[in-house]
Amino acid sequence: MSINRDGDALDYCRLHDITIQAWSPLQSGFFKGTFLDNPKFPELNTVLEKFAQREGMTKAAIALAWILRHPAKMQVIIGSMNPQHIEEAAQAGKVNLSHHDWYELYLAAGKYLP
Repeated sequence: MSINRDGDALDYCRLHDITIQAWSPLQSGFFKGTFLDNPKFPELNTVLEKFAQREGMTKAAIALAWILRHPAKMQVIIGSMNPQHIEEAAQAGKVNLSHHDWYELYLAAGKYLP
């Protein structure tokens, strides 16, 4: 059985056509920094790197593409004024993640499928 971690907020928003905004989506927690290249997330970073090399983009672009590919049709709010980070984020819209890719990243992040 899958654990409900969001109190059904995703389901509610999808059913009521409410767009969810993912704020600071590359952070691993409050004031803990990003999960990119973080040794606490080796499997996730390995899969992100594999897709980044395949697509010719950064791991950040792949991670943001994962959010954009989510069935809830989320918006990404990167919260950066760094031109390089903004350019990397913009590349996410050009990434072509298959369903298999999406679930491979999901599992690499330590999530479980029901």
